[in-house]
Amino acid sequence: MDTNALLKKSSTSLADLSYLSFNFVSTIAVTVINKICFSKVDFGFPAALCNIHFLVTLLGVELLYRANKFQKIQVNPWDKNFLAIVLVVGIVTPLNNTSLKLNSIGFYQIFKLLVTPCVVLLEYILDRKTLSRARSAWLVAVCVFVLISSGADLEFSAYGTLCASLWVPFAAAYKVQWGRVRRMYQCSTLALMRAVLPYAICVQAAISPLVDPPGLLEFQWTREAFLWIGLSGIAAFLVNFSGFLVMGNISALAHVLLGQFKTAIIMILAAIIFGSKYSTVQLLGAAGAVLAILLYSQVTLKEKEVNKGNSNNDVESQILAVPLISSSRSKDAR
Repeated sequence: MDTNALLKKSSTSLADLSYLSFNFVSTIAVTVINKICFSKVDFGFPAALCNIHFLVTLLGVELLYRANKFQKIQVNPWDKNFLAIVLVVGIVTPLNNTSLKLNSIGFYQIFKLLVTPCVVLLEYILDRKTLSRARSAWLVAVCVFVLISSGADLEFSAYGTLCASLWVPFAAAYKVQWGRVRRMYQCSTLALMRAVLPYAICVQAAISPLVDPPGLLEFQWTREAFLWIGLSGIAAFLVNFSGFLVMGNISALAHVLLGQFKTAIIMILAAIIFGSKYSTVQLLGAAGAVLAILLYSQVTLKEKEVNKGNSNNDVESQILAVPLISSSRSKDAR
């Protein structure tokens, strides 16, 4: 391998690691700040908070655009693939919050695990992406360990189950379609965020009343509330940006596994630092999930090295094999 190829490979690996680390740290931050918003300032409106997150994210993206950090793209709002990503981005978060609100953590975690095989299936159907036996085995191990860590808390409601069932395919489509649409338009992550978010905010705002309790207009906006909710919005901008970077530049499956990794790490840290009550089996499950994800990542890196130069086998750099929805734009992109 010549020097230029080695430097290019090293640069790509460092970029991928920076995206994953960026998303991991920012997610921990927004989790802590959101907890303060819900408990310390009593802002009990999760869907409204998500709308604030999207608005602050859009503001941050617009400021970067005004600073000439990226070029805008021209999109057709009626293009079916663009409409698909707008709908899934706007629908996923309210459905997720409703599921978490109406079901127990254990039941919610089980449905969250179902996103993983859905992503694998969708990527195979659309782009013929496949997993080796080794990667498949570690992927199954991750799901098993996360299931163990969730415990036996399986309380649920009929409406909560319906929302969770709808959320799974939307979440999978969201994670897969973002990277595909970005490649279709051949644009940066920030450019696609600037195009999608205004429409996604409208979709999310329309769905929010189904999630939040009444009383939002009567909420007292004190200085403390402005401070923490504003910080939550800034942290959410970092989470959204880094998450879209992971989905658009690495893979949808990487984003799913990163979510499982964060869940396991947060559980372990909560037990160590805050003395949260988890059983020994749950903590062992969380530790097993972390180990399985690390081993899955190691196997993936080895396979990418072996398959380097073979575009048919490079699972992270394939072009769009099949558009999610047939349209003139996707035909041109191919």
